[in-house]
Amino acid sequence: MAENDFSNGISAKVLDTVDLVVATVNDKAVRPAVVAARAIVFGVIIALVASLILIVASVGFIRLLNSYATDHHVWIAYLALGALFGLGGAVLYSKRGTTPSP
Repeated sequence: MAENDFSNGISAKVLDTVDLVVATVNDKAVRPAVVAARAIVFGVIIALVASLILIVASVGFIRLLNSYATDHHVWIAYLALGALFGLGGAVLYSKRGTTPSP
């Protein structure tokens, strides 16, 4: 009877150790990998949707200006859209960070 209690105690201790090792590996390796994979996937999805929205808005802006505002002079619509993107680029360029010196 005492031998059975001893082997049950060892079995429980080994199972607890295995459970602790598996939980530690999960916390240290698997969970950060899952979080990184989710960030990459959601980042790609957001970038694709933002690109699609920007393209559709640009085409709509050109068609709107070409049809209603500029009497079918498409160069004015291109100039306005180029100025808008140039202004946006200038604002983003002014907000850039400085590079660290080596």
